[in-house]
Amino acid sequence: MHLLIVLAHPEKKSFNAHLAQQAQDTWRAQGHQATVLDLYAEQFEPREGDWHYSSRLDAGHFDTMQEQRHHWHQQALPRDVERHIELLLRADALILQFPFWWFGAPAILKGWMDRVFVYGGLYQSQRRHERGIMRGKKALVVSTAGASAQACAANGRDGDMRLLLWPILHSLHYIGFEVLEPYLIHGVRSGLAGEAQAQQRSALEQRILDYRARLMGWEQWPAIPFNRQQDFTEELSLKPGAPSYSPFVRHLP
Repeated sequence: MHLLIVLAHPEKKSFNAHLAQQAQDTWRAQGHQATVLDLYAEQFEPREGDWHYSSRLDAGHFDTMQEQRHHWHQQALPRDVERHIELLLRADALILQFPFWWFGAPAILKGWMDRVFVYGGLYQSQRRHERGIMRGKKALVVSTAGASAQACAANGRDGDMRLLLWPILHSLHYIGFEVLEPYLIHGVRSGLAGEAQAQQRSALEQRILDYRARLMGWEQWPAIPFNRQQDFTEELSLKPGAPSYSPFVRHLP
């Protein structure tokens, strides 16, 4: 099995980078392949725009979806996007590793999804959700926050971190991944000293051991449930009586 780890953190010595390395080492120790794709180290351009496309379908008007589909079929996508798509298609599993900034992922990761999840290639009208291109593969979000677990809980001051990650989780499901419950690590702060620093180091070392153990049992990692096609009407409204797994897809009063 091949694991692709997409890392989105600007500091090479960050805890996020360390977690990416731990995942790679754990995966390889089991006899598998693992690749770390470091977006900042590659200086990945997160902005989608007409300058990326050399053989425009419409030179007078830039339509992102149509240009992506056109260049996919022409095998003329930007070189970096083409390589990242090849890595995704070759991988059996995906980990997105990033810090939780301003209640979401760093912009570079969102831009990576904007440019790499190309229309016509990684999704199209008949190949989405449970029928998506990535069906049969698993994806995991691993994210760190400076705030405490209580502050990031459903009743916490900073809001439900798990819920705030839903757009990313749903995007992975949209292109066909089986999405695993995210692995969230809280209280990752810089600038500590003395006893506070020692306590944080000890706590994070325990989380690393737990994370590695969880990765060793990858096949037992619980998955997030999503509604399937049969749960919706022809107008794509949730059917009465269908399950609701998230406040983002719910029955109206």
